[in-house]
Amino acid sequence: MNRAAWDEHARQRQDFETPTPSPAPGRMHWTQHMSDGPGAEILGDLGGATVVELGCGAGHHLAHLVAYRGARVMGVDIARGQIARARARYGHLPGVAFTAGDAVEFLTKTEMKFDACYSVFGAVGLTPPDLLLPAITDTLRPRGLLAFSVPHPDRRGRLMRDTLILPFGNRLPIQRWEPAVSAWPSLLARAGLRVQDLHEVSNASANPLTLIITARSL
Repeated sequence: MNRAAWDEHARQRQDFETPTPSPAPGRMHWTQHMSDGPGAEILGDLGGATVVELGCGAGHHLAHLVAYRGARVMGVDIARGQIARARARYGHLPGVAFTAGDAVEFLTKTEMKFDACYSVFGAVGLTPPDLLLPAITDTLRPRGLLAFSVPHPDRRGRLMRDTLILPFGNRLPIQRWEPAVSAWPSLLARAGLRVQDLHEVSNASANPLTLIITARSL
């Protein structure tokens, strides 16, 4: 379900854009509104670090980390069209690589070890956490960092059906896993990760919109 939706999302993007090599964005963001919330600083010092993004889309965040934070990065996305977009825009940057594939499959097969792993409305939240989180832990170096943002559970705390709004305005169904805020620490602990920070981003009316969590491998 999710793979088909994101493949179609990428196809529609490619229908009306012609990506060309682009400069890296000057800021990384974790929310749906670029001006809200923290930036790349929550990942800490990344000079020389090896970083993977799960659900990298067009690669904007990774390009920022290479250009402004000195990281070596790998982007993984389930949609081949998204990887094509990322390579066209940022494949020219030194220290960046992109690969198409399922996040769990990539993590269980790779021999790479990472200093940090992150997801911005990506694989975390769109993949069963009992499968994804242990796979992330296995590829992190000791005291490695996991950081992710997900739509705020907002009292749902369950597997739910959602819809992805596509560039042309139509919608496709997707699945999300949205544990309650209070459930995340135990889920991460079972996978060998300890929560470092939990940040809830709200709008002007104090409605929670985004949940951002950082955790470290034990």
